[in-house]
Amino acid sequence: MNFFSQNLVFHGIMAVGIELFFARSASFSKFGTFFSPQGGREMRKLFVVAVVLVALTGMVQAAEITLNPNPPTIPSGENTPNRAPNITQSVDPNTVATGSIACTAGGVASDNEFLRRFFLNADHGITIQYTVTSVDAGIESTTDVAGNGIPVTVTTYSIANGAAFTYANMTSMDANTVTLPDAIDLQILNWVVGGVILDPSADDLIIGLSWADVTDTGDYGIWPGSNAAGQTQPSYLASVGCGIADPMDIAGIGFPDMHLVFTVNGDEAAQPTATPDPGAGGAPIPTMNRWGMLAMIGMLLGIAVLVIIRRK
Repeated sequence: MNFFSQNLVFHGIMAVGIELFFARSASFSKFGTFFSPQGGREMRKLFVVAVVLVALTGMVQAAEITLNPNPPTIPSGENTPNRAPNITQSVDPNTVATGSIACTAGGVASDNEFLRRFFLNADHGITIQYTVTSVDAGIESTTDVAGNGIPVTVTTYSIANGAAFTYANMTSMDANTVTLPDAIDLQILNWVVGGVILDPSADDLIIGLSWADVTDTGDYGIWPGSNAAGQTQPSYLASVGCGIADPMDIAGIGFPDMHLVFTVNGDEAAQPTATPDPGAGGAPIPTMNRWGMLAMIGMLLGIAVLVIIRRK
């Protein structure tokens, strides 16, 4: 019922009430004043009719109270975690075995970067923002001849989904260099490093493990950690010293069983959980349709007729 109809019914009810009041008041002259016994009974009857009218009027006035017809389309409220944040492409991410290769000159390290490309959306079901917090990477062995330590860097990159795996298409997000000691043997180490993929359906995540060329000084040798247990995506190597300017599938250069051991630790943005909007109102309040209003008016008219007939 709209506002116009509501007011029409309201004023109709009040008109019937006023008419009854004057009709009843005119008949009081038969019984003396309003304060006579019979006049008192008349007043009580009139009071009952007035109460009914007021109650029904209240029902009409409340008939337009409803829930918000245009609630916000964006839910507000608390967030809940979506899934485990750690991702890997290694069938066995906890074992480092012998058998890795690297670009070297007589056992001395040349420049190397070992990489993995993570398809967050397609392979890991991550559909909202993913933030890297650290990376676990395997190291097969280190040899520190000079005793100065071996600087090893983990870098996070982003790359457009579907773009060719070249450095020209990669964007560096963060990097952390950790100095490793001599004689590391078949270990998995952790690098604290950041990086954010805002939209996994648009961008992929790349992790790189690298060190510099020291073939002129002969300071150290280092080999990455790997195993042959299997992988869900290829392992890659880039090395200017070995003529590999952009990342190349290690299987494509003759080492199909060298599967880099990388695990990315991170946080996926929380999935929103809808909560009731405070401006949307509470539970719906029952309203009266047009047939209910007609029935109510008919009942009022019937009461009025009965009262008048009984007075005659």
